[in-house]
Amino acid sequence: MRTRRCQHTDDLLSWQPPQVEARFEPARVRSATPSGKVCRALSEAMKEDGRSREEIAAALSEHLGEPISRDSLDAWASEAREASNIAGYRLIGLISVLKSKELLNELLARTDMIVVDRKYRPLIERQLMEEAQTRIKKMIQQADKEWKGLK
Repeated sequence: MRTRRCQHTDDLLSWQPPQVEARFEPARVRSATPSGKVCRALSEAMKEDGRSREEIAAALSEHLGEPISRDSLDAWASEAREASNIAGYRLIGLISVLKSKELLNELLARTDMIVVDRKYRPLIERQLMEEAQTRIKKMIQQADKEWKGLK
């Protein structure tokens, strides 16, 4: 007789922990050069946003207080137009408009840094405090040993 699996519970072995580091699918942002990776990441972030490039350009124009055209977005996202690099302040504005942690993490890929949600800041700070507390306790223990050794 064949047993049937319960349809109301998930398979415990298929559980995956939540992703801390937001990333695009690696194949979609792969490039031979760092400038190409920026272009691919910009393009992917705009695709994932769901708005048209015209709508994104309008939102970025409003955010920056200067006119940004769809053509500018196309140029910044094109690997073929290497002379059309996005200015830093415009990149920050675009990241803000797109709300794309993935884009930031792709730009930081060759560093030892990642972008995480601000809501995790208290947990990170707490962990850093615990580590500092552990170091201080060890220093106190070492001082106590030295003090007892002098008596």
